[in-house]
Amino acid sequence: MKIYLRPIKIEDGPLIVRWRNTPSVAAHCLNKNRITLQSNEEFFHANVETGYYKQYIVERIEEEFGVCTYPIATVYLKDIDYNNKRCELCIFTSDDQEWNTESQTIAIKMLLEKAFSKLGMHKIYTYVIYEFIDEAALLKNVGFKAEAILKDEICDLCGKYQDIIRFAIFK
Repeated sequence: MKIYLRPIKIEDGPLIVRWRNTPSVAAHCLNKNRITLQSNEEFFHANVETGYYKQYIVERIEEEFGVCTYPIATVYLKDIDYNNKRCELCIFTSDDQEWNTESQTIAIKMLLEKAFSKLGMHKIYTYVIYEFIDEAALLKNVGFKAEAILKDEICDLCGKYQDIIRFAIFK
C-alpha cells in the first residue's frame, strides 16, 4: 500500500466534519463534542494557517497508475514546542476501509519523519483512551513506549470517566 501526506486545505472541511462526527470516530477522540463546518473553519484559521498545527490529509495512491486517488484520513502534529523540541501526534481515525493498520502505520511513520527531520523535534507524544488496545498496539509497533496512565482523565458523553495512556517516542 502506498499513501501520501498532503497539507490540509480549507476545502477539506466537509470531509473532516463528516469523519469527525461519525460515532465510531468520535469515540476515539478525547474531545467528544460534535464539530460543524463553521467550527472547523475557525479551527483551520486559528491553528492550521498559523502553523500551530501541521495537519495532513492521508491520500491513498493507486499503485498501478501512481496517482493520488482519494483521501482516507487525516493526521497531524499539534502543540509544537520549538524550545523544548516536542509536540503531540494525533491520529484522526476515519470510517474509510482503506484506513487500516497498514495505512495507519505508514502514515504515523511518515508523520514522525516530518516531525524529527523537518521540524527538529526530539520527542513526540500522543494519547490513547485506555480501552482502545488496538491503537496502543499500533503505537508500540512503530516504536512508541507508554509513559503514564492518566486515571479518570476524560469524561465520555454518558458522564463516565475514562483512563488514557500517554505514549512517547524519541528521535
